[in-house]
Amino acid sequence: MKKNKSILLLSSVLASAFFASCEDSIDKVNSPIPYESIGGYENSDEVAAAHLVSKFSFDGNIADSKNSITDGSATNVTYGTGIKGEAYQGSASSFISYNTVANSVVNLKSISVSMWIKTDPHTGGAQSLFMLPKKTDFWGNIFTLIEGTGPATTMLLKNHIQKDVTPSIPWSGQFIEHGGANVLPNMFGSWKHVVWTYNGTSSTYSIYIDGQKLDIPASISKRYASDPATGGGPYGELANSEVSKFIIGGYQQHLGAPWGNPDGWMLHYTGLMDEFRIYDAALTDNEVVALYKLEKDKR
Repeated sequence: MKKNKSILLLSSVLASAFFASCEDSIDKVNSPIPYESIGGYENSDEVAAAHLVSKFSFDGNIADSKNSITDGSATNVTYGTGIKGEAYQGSASSFISYNTVANSVVNLKSISVSMWIKTDPHTGGAQSLFMLPKKTDFWGNIFTLIEGTGPATTMLLKNHIQKDVTPSIPWSGQFIEHGGANVLPNMFGSWKHVVWTYNGTSSTYSIYIDGQKLDIPASISKRYASDPATGGGPYGELANSEVSKFIIGGYQQHLGAPWGNPDGWMLHYTGLMDEFRIYDAALTDNEVVALYKLEKDKR
């Protein structure tokens, strides 16, 4: 009997050791596998993290996770499936107005704007993706518009940035326009990652679609007050002023007084928008590619 008990005890010990060994093996097999870094980053928020001043993910809310653009009010805004979580779903009457804009956005000297958009061709005017208004300027400080012109496969995109030619002469009412030979192809019907940058030190503008930097003429990429060959000087750093609000999906004219009713061509953005970001620096090629790939990978 003692011998049998010893055998049973030994069997129990061996079985326990066997199962413990198996559990260790299972734990090792099922342990999380680290993501492969992209461009040296593990997730999208690591990209140029020190320069990220505003970020809207639109995961069921309109909050800026950096708390630079706050006190928002949404009009007829709903949410759809985004590139990463949920996304802002626009309509013919949708927009968001934010009452408080921090100095980190107001005092931008250089800028990068990054967003995912999914939209269809439209007619009748220009849809506003976003706007940083100016109290005494019809056009505002900074904004991006999609014109409703051109073939159904192309997008005529306009970016406006407020700059100073001299300390006392503001530059406004001018656009960086992707039209004519520089119209953006194949932009409708699917998610597209759009990044545009302006470097205030070098006065250079760049635009990227799905991580690819577009080859644009020097007349677009290099921003001068006049022809440098005849003594013209560069525009230099951004010079936002009299900032009143921040708007996504509409124009400041949609806010009413003091502007009254918007003109008929001023259209709300009707598509989807996701992962909207503003940086206080011009992102590098590597940073843009990494941001595109990481967000596409939902990281």
